[in-house]
Amino acid sequence: MAVPERVEDRDDFARELTLLRERAGLTVRQVAAEVGVHGAHSTVGDWFAGRGLPSPGSRDLLVRVLAVCGVRDPDEVDQWLRAWLRVRRVPGRRAGGPEPYRGLAGFGPEDAEWFFGREEPTARLLAHLADLHATGGGVRVVVGASGSGKSSLLRAGLVPALRAGALPGSQAWPVALFSPGATPVDALAGRLAPLVDRPPDEVAEALRAAPDGCALPDGPRPVLVVDQFEEVFTACADEDDRRCFTAALCAVAAGPRGALVVLGLRADFFGHALRYPHLVDAVRTGQVTVGPMTGDELRRVITGPARKARLDVEDGLVELLLREVTPRDVAVLPLLSHALYTTWQRSQGRRLTIDGYREAGGISGAVAATATEVYEGLTEPQRERARRLFLDLVHVGSDTADTRRRVAVADLFAGLSDEQAAELEDVLDRFVAQRLVTVDAHGVQLSHEALLTAWPRMRSWLDHDRAGLVLGRELREAAAGWHRAERDPAALYRGTRLAAAREWAGSAAFRRLLTPLSREFLDASVRQEQADQAAARRRTRRLRRLTAGLAAMLLLAAVATATAVGSLEATRDQRNAALSGKATALRGTNPALAAQLGLAAYRLAPTPEARGSLLSTFATRYSTRVEGHTGAVYTAEFSPDRRTLVTAGVDHAVRLWDVTDRHRPVPLATAPGTTDPVLSAAFSPDGRTLAASGGGGSVRLWDVTDRAAPRALTELGGHTGDVRRVAFSRDGRLLATAGFDRTARLWDVTDPGAPVPLAVLTGHADAVVAAVPSPDGRTLATASSDTTVRLWDITDPRAPVQLAVLDGHTDRVLAAAFSPDGRVLATGGFDNALRLWDVADPARAHPLAALTGHENGIVAIAFGDDRTVATGSYDATVRLWDVTDPAFGGQPVVLSGHAEVVYSVAFSSDGETLATAGRDTTTRLWDVRGPVLGGHTGPVNSVTPSPDGRLVVANSYRTSWLWDVRDRRRPVLAAALTEHTDGVLRASFSRDGRLLATAGLDRTVRLWDVADPTRPRRVGVLTTPAENLFTVAVSPDGRWVATGEADSAIRLWDVTDPAHPGQPVVLGGHTDRVLSVVFSPDGRTLASAAADRTARLWDVSDPRHPGAPTTLTGHGNAVADVQFSPDGRTLATAGFDRTARLWDVALPGRPAALAVLVGHADGVNSVAFSPDGRTLATAGFDRTARIWPVADRRSPGPPVLLTGHTDRVNSVAFTRDGQTVVTGGRDAAVRLWDLDAERVAGEVCAVAHPRLTAAEWREHFPDLDFTPPCPG
Repeated sequence: MAVPERVEDRDDFARELTLLRERAGLTVRQVAAEVGVHGAHSTVGDWFAGRGLPSPGSRDLLVRVLAVCGVRDPDEVDQWLRAWLRVRRVPGRRAGGPEPYRGLAGFGPEDAEWFFGREEPTARLLAHLADLHATGGGVRVVVGASGSGKSSLLRAGLVPALRAGALPGSQAWPVALFSPGATPVDALAGRLAPLVDRPPDEVAEALRAAPDGCALPDGPRPVLVVDQFEEVFTACADEDDRRCFTAALCAVAAGPRGALVVLGLRADFFGHALRYPHLVDAVRTGQVTVGPMTGDELRRVITGPARKARLDVEDGLVELLLREVTPRDVAVLPLLSHALYTTWQRSQGRRLTIDGYREAGGISGAVAATATEVYEGLTEPQRERARRLFLDLVHVGSDTADTRRRVAVADLFAGLSDEQAAELEDVLDRFVAQRLVTVDAHGVQLSHEALLTAWPRMRSWLDHDRAGLVLGRELREAAAGWHRAERDPAALYRGTRLAAAREWAGSAAFRRLLTPLSREFLDASVRQEQADQAAARRRTRRLRRLTAGLAAMLLLAAVATATAVGSLEATRDQRNAALSGKATALRGTNPALAAQLGLAAYRLAPTPEARGSLLSTFATRYSTRVEGHTGAVYTAEFSPDRRTLVTAGVDHAVRLWDVTDRHRPVPLATAPGTTDPVLSAAFSPDGRTLAASGGGGSVRLWDVTDRAAPRALTELGGHTGDVRRVAFSRDGRLLATAGFDRTARLWDVTDPGAPVPLAVLTGHADAVVAAVPSPDGRTLATASSDTTVRLWDITDPRAPVQLAVLDGHTDRVLAAAFSPDGRVLATGGFDNALRLWDVADPARAHPLAALTGHENGIVAIAFGDDRTVATGSYDATVRLWDVTDPAFGGQPVVLSGHAEVVYSVAFSSDGETLATAGRDTTTRLWDVRGPVLGGHTGPVNSVTPSPDGRLVVANSYRTSWLWDVRDRRRPVLAAALTEHTDGVLRASFSRDGRLLATAGLDRTVRLWDVADPTRPRRVGVLTTPAENLFTVAVSPDGRWVATGEADSAIRLWDVTDPAHPGQPVVLGGHTDRVLSVVFSPDGRTLASAAADRTARLWDVSDPRHPGAPTTLTGHGNAVADVQFSPDGRTLATAGFDRTARLWDVALPGRPAALAVLVGHADGVNSVAFSPDGRTLATAGFDRTARIWPVADRRSPGPPVLLTGHTDRVNSVAFTRDGQTVVTGGRDAAVRLWDLDAERVAGEVCAVAHPRLTAAEWREHFPDLDFTPPCPG
C-alpha cells in the first residue's frame, strides 16, 4: 500500500506513486489519458520513473493523477501534497535528519512530537470538550492574537491528542480538520460528506437550502476543527455563504448526537463573529483564550525540540532568547520559531550557538534576513514576480489588520507564458524552501501573517500599492453583492467609481487580481452606463423638442431634467466618495496630493464622505516631501538658524535647500567636488561651514556663507575606509569623524580652510559608525559595529582618555546621540532597541532603559529636546519617544511614509520640524507639533476635556496626562499624574474644573486639585472593595463621586471633605460589570451602562437615599458608555452591538427610545454630545470616530467619518467650543480634530506643496475643467 508519510526524496515519491498506480490497476499511459491534459504522458511518466518531480505549476495535474489513482479524500490528498513539498525543498543542512523547529511553517498533526509549550491550553481545551461530550455536542472557540499559536495548538495539540484517546473513546471519533477558505460551505460539505455518505456537492446544496436542517447519523462522536475561522470574513466575499456556514456549524453541533465543533479565531475578528446570531453564545460562553506564554512554556518551546533531536544548547542562549521574547506581546511566537529554525540551520555540529542566533538576525531580524536573502538572490524579473506573488497573497483590511490570503495555484499561473511560469515556479521553490510560503492541497499562502510586519520590504510593497489593493478588494465585494442581488442593475458601478475600477483592471500591476465574476460585474457596469448615457441623450433631445410645445409639457421637461440632475448628482457623489477614499489611502505616501484631492472632492460636493476625508487630513503628522536625489538619501540636517537644509546620498550630490517655509522647500545649490556616495553632512554651529563624509575615506569642507554658491575649502585625509559620520562640537572648534577603518578622529577646524588633525581614537574591534561630542564639549561618544559604545574624555582633544565602555547592545550599534543637557546618551543598533544611558558622570555611566518597538535595526537617532527622541529604522518607520522618565518610556508615535530604510533623522533648532531621509530617494519634513499627542505609557483608555476647554486628560497605563490644548496646533504637556499602580480607565472633572477624579484598575479613585494644572495636588483617595473599578463621575457641584465596578455595583461617595470621604452608598441593580456612569447636568439623575446590555437611570436627588432605577433595554450586547445632552433631556448610549442609541429622558422615570445610529463596523466604545447638543460623536473598535447631526433626535443625519487611528478608538469627547473633537485610542495616541471644514481647508492650502497639477486634475476629474483647490 502506498504511504506518503514514507516519502523523503524523489525516489521515494516515485516508488509510492507507482504503488498507488499499480493498486488502481492502471498503466502510465492510461493515467495520462484519464487526466485529460494534452502532452501529460511524458510529464507524468517522469514522475512515476523518478526522473522529475511535479513543479508548483503542476499542482493541479498532480491532484488529477491522484484522483485517477483513487485518492480523493481531502485529508489523504493533503498528505500526498505535503510529501511532494517535502521532496521539492532545497536540501537542508542535514539531509535525512530530523528538523527540530518549524520556522514560519505551521505545525500539523504529524509534527505533534515536536510540539512543546502549549500543554496547559491543550489540556484546558480537552476539558471543555469533555464537558460538551458529556451532555451532547457543542461549539468551542479558541481565541488568540495572530502569532499566539492557535493553529499549532489545534493541529499539533488537540487533533493528535484526540486521535490518541485523550478523551474516553476519542481514538474512534472521526476528526476533520480544515480552514473555511473562499467557499466555506463547500469546505464544510467536503468534511460532512463521509459522515452522511453523500457526495460533497449534494451536501453543499442541502446546506445552502436548509443550513439548520443538517443532522448527523448515529455513530462515534464527530469532531470538526475549523482553523483560521477568520477566513470566513476575509477570504469569503459572499455574505449568504457566511451566514449559511455559521448556521450549519451550529446545527451539526446541536443535540445529544451533535458534533464537537472547535473554531480557531483571531482575536481582532472577535467582533465580526458576534454579528452572527448562531455564534454569539459560543463566542461569549465557550471561549478558550490563548494568551502569551509563560517563561517556563517558552523555555520548553526552545529546549524541548533540541533535547528530542539530541542537540546541545550553548550556555546563555536560552536566557538570551527569553530576555528578547519575554517583554514582547503574544505575537512573537512565529518570530521565535523562525529564529530557532535559522539558528539550527547555521549551528555547528550538534550545537545551537549564540553566534548562530545572532548571525540569523535574532528574534526580530531572522524573518527579514531570510526573506531578504532569498529576494536578493533572484534576478530582476524574478524579483518583480516575487513582489506580485506576495501582494496576491494578502487580504488588505479596512477595519482589521491585513491578513494572508490563500490563492489557488492555477489562479497564480493563469495567463502566464512558459517563461513567466518558469520564473514563478523558481520564485515559489525558493520561498517555500525557506518556509516563508506554503503550498498545499488548497493553494498557496504565506506561511504566517508575521511576515506582513516582520519583513520591511513587504510592508513597503503593501503601503505603496494599498490603494489599488483596497480598490480590488472592494470590486470583488461589490461583484459578490451584485451577484447576491440577482444582478440588480442598481448594484452596478457608475461614474468615476466605474472609471477608477476600469483603470485598475487595465493596469498591468493589478490585472491579475481580476476575478471572473469581477470581470462580469465590470462589463455589466460598462453596458449599463452606456445605456444610461444613451437614455440621457434621448431625454435631452426630447426635452429640446418639447420646449417649443405646450406649457403642460414644460412641467414634464422639468421632471425629466430633475431626473437627469439626480442621476448626475448620484454619479458625482460616487466619484467623490471614491476620491475621498483615495485621498485617505494616499495620506501616508503622498500627503500633499492626498490633502488637495480631499479638498477638491469637498469643494465639488461637501458630502459627509468628502468632509470626513478633509477633516482627517491632519490625523497623522503631516510631512512635506523634498525630492531631487536619484538614489538613497543618507543624511538630512538643518542649519542652526533652521532656514537651510542639507541632503546628500548615494548619487554623490550634496544639495542645499531653502526651508524658511518648511512646506515649500526651494533648491539653492549643489556643493561642488563630490565624486563618491555621501554618507553624512553637518553644519558648523555658526552655519558658515558645511562638512560631509562618504566613500573612499574623504571628508570635505565648504564655505556656505553664500547658500546659493558653496565654495570648496579643503578635503581631510587620514581614514582608510568610508567615513560614516561627521559632527561638530558645540563651540565649532572641533570636528569628529567616524570611520569604517575602526577609528574615530578629531580635527581642529578653528580655521576651516586649514584643519589640523588632533588625535586618532582606537580600541574598537569593528567599524566606528558614530563619533558624537557632548554638548559641553568635554566628552566624545563613539559607537561601533563591535556592539559597544565608548566614552572618551576630550578635555584635551590632543590626548583623549577612554572613560567607559558601554556593552549592553547584543548586535551592531549604528547610531548615538546626546540629549541637549548632556546627561543622557541614546544609542541604537541591530538589536532593535533604543538604549538610554545616564552619562552625567561619564566615568560611571550606567543604563537607564532599553525601549523596544522597532521591528528592525535603528540606524539614526536625534534629540529634539530633553524629553523627545526620534529614531529612524530599517523597518521603514520613524518613531518619536517621550523619555521624560527614561525608565518608564511611553509608547512612541510612529511616523510612516517612507517606503524603505530611514537613514537619517534631525530636528530643527526650534524643535518644530523633523527631517528624515531614506533609501526611497526622498527627504521628508514633518510637523512635530500638532494635533497628534503621543508618548503615553500604553493605550489611551479615555480622554476628558476640562470644563473651561484648557485641558485634555488622557488616561493610560498608571498615568493620567494633562495636556494644555489652548493652542490646538501646539499642545503642551502641563503635568502627568503617576500615583496609580495600574491602568487608569476614566477621569471626571467637577463643573468648576478644580476637582479631577481618576479611576484605575488598582481599585482606587484619586482626587486631585487641578486649579493650577501645572502643579496638581492629590487631595484624597477612594478605595473600593470590588475586584476592579471601571468608571468614575463627579457630580456637578463636586460633592459626590460615583464609581462603576466589577461587582455590578455603583458606589456614591461623599467627597465634601475629599481627604476624609464617608462610607459609600451602594446602588444595586445591574447584573454585570458597570462600565460607565455620568451625572445629569442638574445633578439629580445618574445614568449607568453595564455589560448586562442595559443602561439605567437613578434618582439621586438625595444621594444618600437613591430612588429605584429605570432600565433602558435594546442593545444586543454590552453597553459601554452613557452621556447626557447639555439640556439633560436626551441620553446617548454606546454598545458593543455596533450601535449608538438616543433616548428621551426628559421624564427619567419614563424614558423613550428615539433613534438607533448604525454605521460602525464593530463595537461602539464611547459617545459624546457637542456643547450645543446638535451633534453626537461616537468612537469604536473599527478604528474610526463618527460625527452625527442629531438636531432631529428621531432622524439623525449621515455621519462624517474621521480616520487616522491605527487601532480601536476607545474614547471621544468635545472641547468647550464645540469645534474640536478629542479621541484616544489603543494605538496610544490622542488626536484633536478640527470640525471647521473651512479652517482645515485653509490649513491644507497653507501646507500642501507641490500644488495639484493640471495633469493630476485630469487623472482624477476627467470630466471637469481644471479648478485647483488651492491658489498658486
